[in-house]
Amino acid sequence: MSLYIFLALVSAVAMASSGIIARFSGLPAAELTFYRLAVGALCLLVFVACTGRIKTLKGKPDWRMAVNGVLLVGFMLTFLSAIEYISLANAIMLVYLAPPLSAFVAHWLLDERLDLPDSSLIALSFFGFAMLQQFKFDLVLHAEQFPGLVFGLMSLLAYSGFLLLNRRSLPAHSQLQRTFYQLVIGACCMLPFLGAIPVPDQQTLIWVALAGLFPGFMAIYCAIVALQHLPTRVYATLAYMEPVTVIIAGWWLFHEALTLLQLAGVVLIMLTGLALALRHKPARAVQQLLEGKTPPLIKTADPDI
Repeated sequence: MSLYIFLALVSAVAMASSGIIARFSGLPAAELTFYRLAVGALCLLVFVACTGRIKTLKGKPDWRMAVNGVLLVGFMLTFLSAIEYISLANAIMLVYLAPPLSAFVAHWLLDERLDLPDSSLIALSFFGFAMLQQFKFDLVLHAEQFPGLVFGLMSLLAYSGFLLLNRRSLPAHSQLQRTFYQLVIGACCMLPFLGAIPVPDQQTLIWVALAGLFPGFMAIYCAIVALQHLPTRVYATLAYMEPVTVIIAGWWLFHEALTLLQLAGVVLIMLTGLALALRHKPARAVQQLLEGKTPPLIKTADPDI
């Protein structure tokens, strides 16, 4: 269990690195998103080739991989569109409603029963996230901001769908295969939104490579592996380490202010994540797989890790 909690944390930190890379590189958001997905798929391809596991990528992607590829790029693009109309705080608040929403949906759809302590811990983790934002939410929107609200809700739903579908994926498909096809499909979906991309110079190539390696390959692969083994409620709380990382990186790298309220939010998120991890119990379907009781008509693939 501790391995998958570690992978969820790695995914959250790697996701957060996209903002740092964007700030240092100066790349436009659409280009950076494309490089993140396309170069991420290339990094995965190099990884499986070097480790002799190229066969894990064989086979046609199923509908879940295709939909998840669309959802992956969907929540990125709709979030970027939302911040053109509404404040960054409001947009981030909407997107990060996705982890707790996914946990509550999983209660009904994935048989991951939430009790009162679990629900309370999830609520506390979101409260900690609000503390990171210093409760600066402008919930009264004007008519011209309405498109931003729509884009924010679309981002919320896309992110929730991405989490839940990867939680429900078939064990016959390896995590490497699912990561590769989701990155490739996401990159293809980005193509219509791109204009003429200039050839990156030597310095830009470094940031392109980092974008593909960390918030691309590592973030998505670790998320997919962790989601297959952790209950949604645990992963949902650990996902809040992404904004925690952004806040700490801003203070450390860019000398941004870190208030006592934000620091308290960091501590609260870490404590709720630890408490949920200690209460961790695999969902019924996952428990059956771990015990070797594979459901009928499903053949379990060799694990990637």
